[in-house]
Amino acid sequence: MTDHAWAGDPMIHTPIRVTVIGGYLGAGKTTLVNHVLRSADERIAVIVNDFGDVNIDAELIESTDGGTISLTNGCICCSVVDGFTVALDTIRASSPRPERLVIEASGVAIPAHVAAYAYGPGLDLDGVITVVDAETIRRNARSEYVGDVIAHQNTATDLIVLNKVDLVDDDAIASLTAWLAEVTDAPVIPARDGRVDLSVLLGLDATDRTAVSTTPTDTSFTSRTERWHEPIDRTSFEQQIAAFPDAVVRAKGVVRFTDDPSTEAMVQVVGRRVSITAGGPWMREDSQLVIISLVEDEHTADVKADKADRPEDQVAGSTGSASVGSTGSIG
Repeated sequence: MTDHAWAGDPMIHTPIRVTVIGGYLGAGKTTLVNHVLRSADERIAVIVNDFGDVNIDAELIESTDGGTISLTNGCICCSVVDGFTVALDTIRASSPRPERLVIEASGVAIPAHVAAYAYGPGLDLDGVITVVDAETIRRNARSEYVGDVIAHQNTATDLIVLNKVDLVDDDAIASLTAWLAEVTDAPVIPARDGRVDLSVLLGLDATDRTAVSTTPTDTSFTSRTERWHEPIDRTSFEQQIAAFPDAVVRAKGVVRFTDDPSTEAMVQVVGRRVSITAGGPWMREDSQLVIISLVEDEHTADVKADKADRPEDQVAGSTGSASVGSTGSIG
């Protein structure tokens, strides 16, 4: 499909305003996207782009058609299963056309890179938002593996949502806010469960992202999905999660336990933090858990060994580049 194949010439339409939501794995991007969809008072399209399957709240779904989900409030959600360009064309061809497009970037992408798509025909960049996890952001920023990714995500943004502030105390929030102010000019908004007023999230005076470097980084990730056809033992499952190696940075999924087979169990793992909560009634075919891990290739191992010999480098991310392994992801 060409740029002129969607609903006529893009110049005769009001451009679709584009908001890019980024942030590291487990920061709460999907929670924020769900909040935007729930609170929308305009027609919004969402492109979901992350490792594994992202679940839009079931009560918001009106119908599905291939890679597109129509929501009860008039919004639509597209996946990148057929490619990002196809998803963009689908949105630009929709009738009625959305007023706004929200793109959820991969957790290991640089959201400012994704924002470059907003300079295409019929689109207009509204802003780049980075979601950070108040409990883990500083530790991740010091990581020799992902520190560079975190640094880029935090600096090239128009707004930072300091999420999960309920997991830290007031002094930590003040310290985090001051620390973020040293690395970015973007305002910092504290939040719980991604709840931020849409008047704050949308309508940003976006920075021009056309000049942002698209140099990839050298941190690589791999993703695998575990599936179970039958209900599984809760204790054994929790023991397996507790035994995850340090390379596992994120896991998420929906599973069915033998002690409550009629109810979904929503699983969220961020580093060593584990949350298993009851969801809705079980209506799925299989339990599944998406596990995201660092890939320690030969180059990464060399970097690790080198930094072990230089202790002063263990507390600060380098300014080198990183490459992100993510089939089909944006950024």
